[in-house]
Amino acid sequence: MNSIGEVIRNTRIKQKLTLKEVAKAGSISLSFLSEIERDKANPSISVLKRIANALNVNFTDLFGEKEQSIVVRKNERKPLLHSEGSRITWYSLSEGSRNKMGPIWGVLEEGATSGDVGVGHSEGEEFLYVQSGCLEFMLGNDRYTLEEGDSIYFDARTPHSYKNVWRGETLVIAVSTPPTF
Repeated sequence: MNSIGEVIRNTRIKQKLTLKEVAKAGSISLSFLSEIERDKANPSISVLKRIANALNVNFTDLFGEKEQSIVVRKNERKPLLHSEGSRITWYSLSEGSRNKMGPIWGVLEEGATSGDVGVGHSEGEEFLYVQSGCLEFMLGNDRYTLEEGDSIYFDARTPHSYKNVWRGETLVIAVSTPPTF
C-alpha cells in the first residue's frame, strides 16, 4: 500500500496539477505540500481534508483503495489516521471509499483538539455521538458541551471544531455524508 504522500503526489500528477495549484486550492504552503508528498511531514486532519478537496477526491481516497467488506471486526481495525499534533486517532467503521456515509470512531487523548474553528466542508451533514468522556464542540459561534450519551447533528458547511475536556480519553462515533474520511 502506498503512503499518503505517494497517493497525493500520484493523484496530483494524474490530474495534471502542479504543486502550486494544489497548495493554493488547499490553502497550504507549497513547501509544506512538498514535504507531505515526500512523507517528510505529518499533516493534520484538517490539512488532509483541504488537500482532498483541492484534488476533488474523497478523504478516504488518500489512504488508497481497500477491498470493500460489509463487516469490520474490532480486532482487525487499523488506525485510519493518527495526528500527533491533535492527539486524535480515527478508525474507519466501514471499508471502501465509495460509500455514501462515512462512519468513524475517534479516540481523543486528554486535551486533544481538532484545531481552530474553521473546518467546514463544501457540502454534506455530520453526526457525532459521545460514547464516553466529554467534548467541547464549537459550531460557528456556538459552544456546546457534549457528555457521554449526547449527540450533535449539523450542516457540515458550518465551521466547527472540538476539544476533549475530559480527564482521560473521550470516545466518539462520527458519521458524515458524503464521507470525508
